[in-house]
Amino acid sequence: MEEMNAAKVVKKVRQRLEVSQEGLARLLNATKGAVQHWERGRNRPDLARLLALRQLCPGGVERRELEQLIKETQAHVAPLPTGQPGPGGKIIPPQPGESLILLRRDNNKLRKQVAKLESTLKRRSEQLRILEDLVTEMQRDNAKLRAGQAPGASAPEPASSPVPQASE
Repeated sequence: MEEMNAAKVVKKVRQRLEVSQEGLARLLNATKGAVQHWERGRNRPDLARLLALRQLCPGGVERRELEQLIKETQAHVAPLPTGQPGPGGKIIPPQPGESLILLRRDNNKLRKQVAKLESTLKRRSEQLRILEDLVTEMQRDNAKLRAGQAPGASAPEPASSPVPQASE
């Protein structure tokens, strides 16, 4: 089976909807540049955007082509293990662990991504805490300046009464 040309399908659907690239970008929560790239064949829209586009597309040739493109994209995103043809053309079902291996591999990739995101979040949280401390310190210094006191100086001590000198 021939693979669908995503660029042509996206462009046909956009023209069927009678919207500009920028209009389609707004409808799909994408950038105009992304729509341009899809239509030029530089990359393909993700599955979520294709599904959203299907919701907008009226029935017809464009809709059928879009459905085919969605099926192909789903096959690339989450390929289902298929059985192999055996003797006499019978389909032999996949081995029980075959899909499990794919799932474990994807799960490991996702775990690594989550760990990386958690590390970034922890680092950013620490940076935010430091910035909040600096803001608090600057607010204190501002308040002291307004009160006429030098920043970083402690509160003035009360003046003590002069000690009388012993007379001779």
